Amino acid sequence: MRGWFVGALDRLFHWIGLSVGVAVILTVGVISYGALARELFGLSDVWVTDVTTYLMGYMAFVGMASLAWQGRHLKIDILGHFLGLPARRVLARVSGVITAFVSVMLLWLCGNFWWDAWDSNEHSWGMLSIPLWIPYLSLFAGSFLLALAQIVRIAVPLVQPDNTASK
Repeated sequence: MRGWFVGALDRLFHWIGLSVGVAVILTVGVISYGALARELFGLSDVWVTDVTTYLMGYMAFVGMASLAWQGRHLKIDILGHFLGLPARRVLARVSGVITAFVSVMLLWLCGNFWWDAWDSNEHSWGMLSIPLWIPYLSLFAGSFLLALAQIVRIAVPLVQPDNTASK
């Protein structure tokens, strides 16, 4: 069961990473369109800010979960070089627990933020005037996926792509 679950999460986070890459390409395309439409054709591009802001929110929040699962998030290793392998493992475990705790708190905050937007039926101020719960869903989904990734990485010690065990 554990191997199947971890394999399923590997595939899920792989596809999430690809979707973030597509969001990057879409963002570049939307910004390019906005610049060309405004400068060459004198067309309005007020919707470009809304769309790129929401795409960047998706890239940041959902992308952080994928990077955390793959162990590719930003790390600063000050103590690890001075410690032996057993101490490095303990340090990695403590770091994982702290990160999981912070990710669960982020999930709770983003969940409240999303629920407030849903409950109040607040809309964006931009040209599109879409309900804000829609773009805020990427904050909630990303923080849920981050918490899931961190908790599973603690529960299943084999999920340590940062090569802590091989140092």
